[in-house]
Amino acid sequence: MAELAYRIDEKPQRLWEAVLYGWQHTLVDISPFVLPLAVATAVGMDAAAQAQLISYTLVAMGVATLLQTTLGNRLPIIQGPSATIIGVMAPVGAQLGAAAMWGGVFVDALIETVFGATGVLGFLRRLFPPVVSGIVVVTIGLALGQLAIRLSIGAGTVIEIALAVATVALVLVLQEWGSRTNRGLVARAAVFISIWVIGIGVGGLLGRVDWGLVGAQPWIRLPTLFPFGTPLEWDYRLVAVVAIFTGYVGSMVESVGDYVATCAVAEEPFERKHVDRGIVAEGVGCLSATALGGMPCTSFTQNIGIIAATGVASRHVVRIAAVILLLYGLCPKFGALLVAMPRSVLGGVFVLVCGLIVRSGISLLRSTPRTDADGLVVGLSLVVALGVPAYVASGLGEAWLAEAGMFARVVLTSPIVIGVIMALGLNLALNGVREPDAPTSRS
Repeated sequence: MAELAYRIDEKPQRLWEAVLYGWQHTLVDISPFVLPLAVATAVGMDAAAQAQLISYTLVAMGVATLLQTTLGNRLPIIQGPSATIIGVMAPVGAQLGAAAMWGGVFVDALIETVFGATGVLGFLRRLFPPVVSGIVVVTIGLALGQLAIRLSIGAGTVIEIALAVATVALVLVLQEWGSRTNRGLVARAAVFISIWVIGIGVGGLLGRVDWGLVGAQPWIRLPTLFPFGTPLEWDYRLVAVVAIFTGYVGSMVESVGDYVATCAVAEEPFERKHVDRGIVAEGVGCLSATALGGMPCTSFTQNIGIIAATGVASRHVVRIAAVILLLYGLCPKFGALLVAMPRSVLGGVFVLVCGLIVRSGISLLRSTPRTDADGLVVGLSLVVALGVPAYVASGLGEAWLAEAGMFARVVLTSPIVIGVIMALGLNLALNGVREPDAPTSRS
């Protein structure tokens, strides 16, 4: 893990440097371009509406990130579409219609806001000693790593794999060489440089950049309020509200883990206020997203890896990233560049980022007492968290999953949620409630 160059409340003196670091944060977020399409397909949106949904989601990301870094827990966390919530939204939208889906998202965003405001989740801080925090961080890294490998390999062609390997190699070279030049600026911008050099430069020369996609997008598209219906037009069926709330529960659990991980890589004490204020900001961010026509937002784990890789933990930099996300949404042609470059390039960056997240988790686990109880907590939690979703995804558990309820489906397919539940449950059973030391992850 890179040594911290800028702590949470520090900021680069040069604006162009801060913009460079902020832009870098936006280059590892693929979810805004992938997850909305799952919902769009489920509710039968045409191609034009799908493109609009992506733009609206990028605007919502910018607003939610500004809320989190300014009024929320003030940690350097990018907010983006929640895979856990969207994983439930899509089947609800397909079965009950778009109006019921948006109604459920809206009501549950209000509930999440109340959870944070009343401090219901604040007590979780005492349930996250380093052994639990480490398991959560490792599980997040390994779970995202599966997506990273799939993106890197793609269809399995030599060119796709070569682009992914070249991206990782260039990042490593720039970090090693750049750490000794220009006060480490090149090293801290290694991800940014590598994505554009390999993704647009090399990918363009090989004919792997979809320039037609960029050309087809307009230069400016201003957002409108409630483009997919107003709260008065939505359907508030209880089944939709309850089903989608299971996704919100998973999202909140994952967010608490992300707050822990962010504090670890930023060398910041993890406190109760991070949970309470963070969940309030996420709830308000989700409400804003429904108003803007975007997907509900949660904390993005991959940006924690960027902090670990670059040593730039400044929330001022993340605010700049939020403004850039707003520009992506307002200028679809500009944001389309990220969609147009080869997916394997972004996959290669993901592999590196996920490795750094796992390393942060291992560092946390190394800081725990080496007791038999903690060993059981770590081993069993990781095996079950990774094994159960793999069993379900293999097709062997398809019939079993089909008979499960909506909540069970969300849990059984999410390594992160299973990891949190297992780690919390086993730690409570074997160790009881322990006041957690504020974890810091140091290499």
